[in-house]
Amino acid sequence: MARIEIMSGTERRRRWSDEAKLRILAEADQPGVRIGDVARRHDIHPGQIRLWRQSFSYVGRPAMFLPVEITEEVSATQAPDTPPTPAVIEISLRNGRGLKVPIDVELKLLTSLVACLEAA
Repeated sequence: MARIEIMSGTERRRRWSDEAKLRILAEADQPGVRIGDVARRHDIHPGQIRLWRQSFSYVGRPAMFLPVEITEEVSATQAPDTPPTPAVIEISLRNGRGLKVPIDVELKLLTSLVACLEAA
C-alpha cells in the first residue's frame, strides 16, 4: 500500500510591498553580489528577483545625472572645410555592457537599445 503524507500549514505565497522589492533589488545590484545569495537571505527563488527587475524596469523613470568627462578639446581655429566628427555618447550599463550612440539619437530608440542590452 502506498504511503501519503499530508502537510498542513500556512500558505507559502507571500505578498511583498514595492519598498521591500526595491530594497532587495538594490541589494542584488551591488557590485560582486550574487543573486542566489540575496535570494537565500530573503528566502525567495532567484527567478523572483529577475521578475522584479523586469517589472521595475528603468524605462520611464527619471533620468539620473552622471559624471561626464571631456576627452577631446576642439580649438576655435579649426578649419571650416573639415567635416565635423559626429558626437557620440558612451553609456556603461550596470551589467558591464557598453553602448555608443550618436548624441542626437531618439529617446524611444535609445530606450529600446538599453532594454535589449540589459535583458540579454
